[in-house]
Amino acid sequence: MAEHRVVCTDQVPLDEPTSHAHIVVVGTGADPDHATGHWTLAGVISSIGAGNVFYTISPSTGKKATVRVVPCSACGHQIIKSSADAVTDNNLDSLRRCN
Repeated sequence: MAEHRVVCTDQVPLDEPTSHAHIVVVGTGADPDHATGHWTLAGVISSIGAGNVFYTISPSTGKKATVRVVPCSACGHQIIKSSADAVTDNNLDSLRRCN
């Protein structure tokens, strides 16, 4: 089992409204300011299904949040999101954009 720290994301809208965006690429690496690897959404979902772990780390608290695969409540597509906790800066949506 491998572990991958997610340091950035790229999102695109899939349908209207444009506020309904999905993560389509994540960047991984040890340095939060520089991704050394990039994964498509399908690659992350497949890797998690194979038993690997993706996670984020809060810059303010150091708390780790595991990335999980869930169905989108708006459209039903498989998406990824970070585990719910009381820390917001370790959420996937709070990470910097890769591009």
